[in-house]
Order: sequence, then structure tokens, then C-alpha cells
Amino acid sequence: MKNNIKEINYLIVILAVIGAYIGFLSIDNKTNHNSSDKINFLLKKIQKNYVDSVDINSLVESSIEQTLNKLDPHSTYLNSEQFSSSMELMQGSFEGIGVEFSIKNDSIVIMNVIPGGPSQKKGLISGDRIISVEGENVAGIGITNDKVIEKLRGKRGTIVEIGVKNNILDNVRYVSIKRDKIPLKSIDVSYEIAPKVGYIKINRFAETTHEEFRLELKKLINNFEINNLILDLRGNGGGYLDQATKILNEFFGNNELLVFTKGNSRKMREYRANFLGLYKFGGLCILIDEESASASEIIAGAVQDHERGFVVGRKSFGKGLVQEQMMLDDGSVLRLTVARYYTPLGRCIQKPYDYDSDIFKTGNLKNSVGNDSIRKFLTKNGKEVYDGGGIEPDKLIAKTKSELPPSILLLMSSIFYNDLAFNYVDSLRNYLSKVDFMNFEINEKDEKKYLKNIKTWMIKEMDDVYSTEKIIEDINKSSSVVIKRLNMLIVRQHWGLSEMQMFSNKDDEFISSSLYLLKINNITNGI
Repeated sequence: MKNNIKEINYLIVILAVIGAYIGFLSIDNKTNHNSSDKINFLLKKIQKNYVDSVDINSLVESSIEQTLNKLDPHSTYLNSEQFSSSMELMQGSFEGIGVEFSIKNDSIVIMNVIPGGPSQKKGLISGDRIISVEGENVAGIGITNDKVIEKLRGKRGTIVEIGVKNNILDNVRYVSIKRDKIPLKSIDVSYEIAPKVGYIKINRFAETTHEEFRLELKKLINNFEINNLILDLRGNGGGYLDQATKILNEFFGNNELLVFTKGNSRKMREYRANFLGLYKFGGLCILIDEESASASEIIAGAVQDHERGFVVGRKSFGKGLVQEQMMLDDGSVLRLTVARYYTPLGRCIQKPYDYDSDIFKTGNLKNSVGNDSIRKFLTKNGKEVYDGGGIEPDKLIAKTKSELPPSILLLMSSIFYNDLAFNYVDSLRNYLSKVDFMNFEINEKDEKKYLKNIKTWMIKEMDDVYSTEKIIEDINKSSSVVIKRLNMLIVRQHWGLSEMQMFSNKDDEFISSSLYLLKINNITNGI
């Protein structure tokens, strides 16, 4: 009973607060005014008379979150700090010294130096240890990631002095670095993956994504004369709608419908292509998986509906809702779902809000029983496509039947496993600098040594959950995957994210299937 009363009070509070701030309640002025009066009265009485001291702001924020939970999973509230952090990611830049770091053995280790950034210009390299900032020791004191960010980031143009040493030179060198604007790229890698076949991987749709994409697309066209493109949207949870439509515009001719949106309080809005696209005729494959959502699904849906290319992979997440950002006076933000988006054929790919529904685990929309929201649509050439729960690929890449056992998943998510890669790189930086990353592989002797160390660690760390016999059986069955992923981590640690993606693409079924489809399509079209 007590909890029910508290929840009712929360809901009343937030409805009035949101109404007062952004005027989104669709009720008449008299009712809205009376609700505000009631809320103001309630808050004053609580603050003045409640048995304990009350943080009214905390009460209101909790109420906001509870109210939005009654709507849909994508209507969210962010306080000012959360909003600032999220916008940094979506705006595509931050201000700092331009390094990726990790804390190893209580030391700040530079993992990667951002090309063209302030740190690279001052000669900092991967493997350098930051031991002081502005004369203050930061090594061996239990410093946290948040504290490192707080000390190294700062306003553009300001200067920070750091003390640095590495494994080659014991002496400490002091470097003054002028902070600058550091780009956060939304494109992981772009390269010619096969003769005249371009590959671009986008990790999110931020403010700069289309600008980055168009630049990389131009390079592929001018430098390699590509006539086929693989656009990898796996693991891409979406972002800004306009960035998705601008990228789609590169693939379509004048006035073709790309997507449209509509909602109860929003008129229908169509997004159409113009004649300025760079890549309107070449072969095209879009890669998606179960984590591809929102803007990623807009691109896949339009390409599929117009039969502009192939969609390859696994059924996408199924997020077809559009959020609008509404600022509150204190710097916090309400992201409210205001519309649904629809593919050119009119498909809404939003699945039911119960994201754990068995219907959507099967991946078989056509045979789903008792779900009236699933409808069939026909493309211009008669291909059947469906709405109601994500984009089903034209070419399905099934998950491997032999899923990794839980013990191996625990290993791969452990600090120990990541440290194996770091320690390998840290002890062999000179050797690795002479190696072509695409041909890198742990030698057989090291492979046996690492597998032995891994078994020892797993038996020690997991003996309360798994028997020694079970652990040995799991590692023996999964040893090839364990070493393959360790190779990938080493490539990531030494050469970088782009190189790791290129390295992993060598044995990727999504890639090989796409290359085959593009080859067949070229033969059919006489390219």
C-alpha cells in the first residue's frame, strides 16, 4: 500500500513538472493549471512537514524516470551530467590531449595515440606511462579512469604538463601539451577489401557521420575505382535520423522515398533523395545483426525495399521509434518518443516493447502465430518483406551451432585475458613494429604457453563453479577461438581498432557471403 501511494505521488509530480517545463500534456489549460497547483502544494507540504529531510530534486528525477518507464523503452530522461556525456559522443569530438589509455598495474598506460592530435605532435607513443600530471604523482596511488579523464581533459588551448616514461628509457621526460579538439570518429575503418570492392564500417550515427562517410566514399571511388561497396552496420545501435537519410542519399536517384515518419502529434514527414549522391549505381551490401538498430535499420530497410542492394547478416533489433530532445531549464533533457518511422514500402519495423518475446528470438516472422502486427509487403519485383520486428536479411548468416561455454565467455570478459594481450604487446613492441598486422599470428610455442596459463587461471578462479575436468574440456574444445580472439586483441593493442577490424574481416562469413553476392550480381549485370 505504501509503495502504491508513493508511485501515485511520483506520477502526479512528474506529469505536472513535465507539463510546466515543456508543455507537452494534451489536456486543457484549466486542468493543467489545477494539476500544477496541486503539485506545488504537495511539494511544499512534503518539504515543510515530512518526518525526515527530503531532497526534492531527487524526488522529482525519480518520478520522471518512473513515468517514462510507463511509456516505451526509448523515452528517457538524462540529468545535466548524463546529457553532457552523451552529447560529447554524438557531437563527434571532445577536448583533451588525444590519447586512449588504460590503467595497468596501477599505472596509466597510453594504449593508442590519436593521429594528428596534440600528444602525437609531442612524440608520445603507445606503451608510454604517465606518472605525473602538473607535478602531482599519479602512479601507484589507485587512480581511477574518471580521475584520469578529469586531469587530462580540459578546455581547448589550455596547457597540461605530464611526466612520461616507458620500457625503453628509464628516465622521466616532462611534456607540455596544449589541449585541442579531438575527433571521435564514427567510422571504424574504410579500405579496399577486394579488387574494386570498398568496405566501410560505421559504429554510430553522430553529427559528423555523413561527412566522414562521404569523405571515405570519395577516397574509395577516386583511389580504387570501386564498383561495389560493403557497408557494415553490425553492432550499430543508431543515432541521428538525418545522418542515416544523408547516407542513403548517396545510393539513390532523384526524389526516391528513403523513409517517412508520423505520430499522433506529428504530421507525416517524407525524406527523399536528391540528385547529388556519389554512388547511385554500384553494387551494394548492407551488413546487419541483432544489435543493428534505428538509423541502421532505416538504411537496411530502404536498400531492401527498393532492391538497391543486398542486406546480409542476422535480423536487426527492431527499433522503429523516433525521439525528440526537449531541454529543461536545469540543463537536463527529456528524450520523448514522438513518432514512428516507416520504410519506403510502409513497413514499421518496431517490435513489441517486450524485447524478450519468444517470437522475436526465433527470427521467423513469416511463421509467427498470433501477432496481427506482422504484415507482408511486396517489392517492385515481387519479393516478400515483412514489418513488425526488425529487418530480415536477404542472405541470413546463422549463428554458429557450437556456442562458447559459459566458462570461456567468463575468460574472454576478464581483465586477465585482456592483460595477456597487453603484456604480449608491451614486451615485444620493437618486434611487432616490423610485422605486417594482416599476417600476424602468435607462434606455436607462445600459443601452447598461453593456453597453459589460461587453464591454470581458469582452474584457480572458477573452481567454485566448474570442476577441473569441465574447465579442461571447455578450453580444449574452444582453444582455437580463444587464440584467434587473443590474436585480435593483440592487433587492437598494438596497431589499432581499424587494423583489428581489417584483421578480423579475413575469416568473416558475413564478408565472404557479401563478396560472393556482389560477384554474382556483377556477372548478372555484365559489370
